[in-house]
Amino acid sequence: MKGRNKSKLNAPEYPIKKQNAWERNKQSKTAWYDWGSVRPTPNLGKSKEQRTPSPKLTLKSGLRDYLLSSTLHGLRYIGDKNLTWFERFFWMLSFGSSVVCAAFFILNVYDKWSRTPMIVTINPENMPLEKLPFPALTICNSNQARRSVAERYKSSGNTVDVKLLESLCSTRSDADLFADDDAADSVDWHYTRAFLINVTQPCIEMLALCIWDSEVRSCEDLFNAQLTDEGLCCTFNVVHREMMYRKPKTLNDMNFTFPSPAVDWTAEAGYPDDTPPNGFPWKARGIGTDHGLTLVLDADVDEYYCASTKSVGFKILLHNPTESPNIAKLGEIYGPGIESRVSIIPRILDAHPSLRAIDVRKRLCLFSGENDLDFYRTYTLRNCEMECEARAMLEVCKCVLYYMPKNTTTRVCNKADASCYSDLKRYSGSDRACMECLPACTEISYTESYSAAPLNKALVANYIKSFNFAQNITEDYFIKNMLVTHFFFEDNYFMRYTKGEIFGLTEFLSNTGGLLGLCMGFSVMSFVEVLYYLILRSLCVSCRKKSAYPFVK
Repeated sequence: MKGRNKSKLNAPEYPIKKQNAWERNKQSKTAWYDWGSVRPTPNLGKSKEQRTPSPKLTLKSGLRDYLLSSTLHGLRYIGDKNLTWFERFFWMLSFGSSVVCAAFFILNVYDKWSRTPMIVTINPENMPLEKLPFPALTICNSNQARRSVAERYKSSGNTVDVKLLESLCSTRSDADLFADDDAADSVDWHYTRAFLINVTQPCIEMLALCIWDSEVRSCEDLFNAQLTDEGLCCTFNVVHREMMYRKPKTLNDMNFTFPSPAVDWTAEAGYPDDTPPNGFPWKARGIGTDHGLTLVLDADVDEYYCASTKSVGFKILLHNPTESPNIAKLGEIYGPGIESRVSIIPRILDAHPSLRAIDVRKRLCLFSGENDLDFYRTYTLRNCEMECEARAMLEVCKCVLYYMPKNTTTRVCNKADASCYSDLKRYSGSDRACMECLPACTEISYTESYSAAPLNKALVANYIKSFNFAQNITEDYFIKNMLVTHFFFEDNYFMRYTKGEIFGLTEFLSNTGGLLGLCMGFSVMSFVEVLYYLILRSLCVSCRKKSAYPFVK
C-alpha cells in the first residue's frame, strides 16, 4: 500500500490541454459567428436535414387547420383524413343542411320583424284618474226644427226660408230641391247660419239643469253652442279654441266662451306640470255621480216638427276634448222620460318612444309633429279626416260645408252648390278620400256603459221641488219631455295599451344566436375563429416570412 501510493506520488505529471470554444470553432468549417451580420447564425451545430423548415401557409392547409380546430359542430370530421370519403361527405351534407335550416328560420324571424315591427301590449302602469280629462260632450236635440218657427215660416215666410226648411226635413237631396232655382244663389252662409240658429232649439232651453262635481252650475258657463253635421248642438269640456286651432282668429265660426284658466292638454303630452286644480279642460276629482256631470235635458216634444231619427230625444257623443264631433254618424240616442247612468270607460293607447325610429308605413301611426294639420293644432284621426273631407270638397266644389273647418277667406257652400257637394258625399266618402290619415300613436277615446229606468211621477215631484228650474214645470211635463242623465267614472285607474317594438336589436340578435347555436353550435367565438383563419393568421405568417434572417445573404 505504501509502495503503491508512493508510485502515484512519483508519477510524471503531463500538462492537460483544454480546448476552448474559440479553438473548437477554428477547427470547424462553420464559424460560430457570421461577420456579415449583426446576429448569431441560427441552428448552430445542426445539419441541414435537422434544421426547422420555414413555415408555408397554403389555402388547403389553412382550411384543414380550421376544420380540425373549429368549434362548429361537425367540421372536424370533414377535415379528418382518417375517415373515408363517404363519412366526410356525410358530415359535409349534415353541416350544409344545418346551415340551410338555420338560414330559413332566421329569415322567417327577420321577415316578421320587418313586416310587423309593432306589437300592442298591456302596460303594467295604469293611467290614474287625476291625469285623465273628463270627456267632451256634444248634445243635440233630434228635432231639426221647432214647430212654432216652422209653421210661421210656412205661413208668412219667404220662398228661401221655405226651401231651407224643406231641406232640413225632406228626404230629398239639396241638389233636387234647389235645382234650376234662382233662390239658391241668395242662400249664402250667413243667411243659412241665421236660419239654423233661429229654427233650432237653443242650448239655454234644452239644458234645464247642470250639476258639475256636486255643484249646481249655470249651463251657459259649462256649454257652448256649436254648429255640427247634426245642426246646432251644445258642447261641454272642449279645449279652448286657442289650443284647438292653429289660427283661431281667422276661423269663420260661432263665438265661444271658455272658463279660465285654460291649459294646453293633449293626449300625447298630457297636462302641463303647472296645471292648476281647476284647469280647463276639467278632470273628475273622484269616482261616482257625486264627482261627475248630471244633466236634466228638455226635449220639448210638442215642438217636434221633423227629426233626424225615428224617435224623440237626444243624440249625445262622448269624444276627445281636442276633436271636433262627428255626431250625425256616431252619436248615441237617449230618449226622454227616463233616468240614465252612463259609466265612462276610457280607451287609452300610447306608444313607446323607440317607435319613432320605425318607418311610418310599417308602424301605421303618427306622433305629434310628423303630420301637422292645417287647422287643428293636435293631430288625431278624426281631425285629420275632417280636414281631408274639407280639402277634397274645396278642390272639387270650390267651397266647404258650414260645419267643416274653414277660415274667413274660405267660401262656404250655399244651395247653388248642392249638386256638387251632394255627389261628392255620395260617391267619394271619407273612407276613400282620406286614406292618408293614420291613427295617432297616442290616442284617448271614450265609450260608455249605459243603464236606464223610467221616471216615476211621485219621485219626480220631489225632484222638481229640490231644484229651481228655469220654468215652472209639472210632473207630467217632466216625465214626457225630460231626460235625467249622469256621466261619471267608476274607477280610479284605467288600463293602458302600449304600442312597442315586437323585436328590438337585442331580441333579434338573441333569436338569431339561439337558432345558430341550435343548428350549428355557432357562437361569437366561432365568428372570431373564422376571422382569425381568414385574415389574422395569414397576415401573421406573411409578416414572419418577411422578417426571417434579414442580415444573412
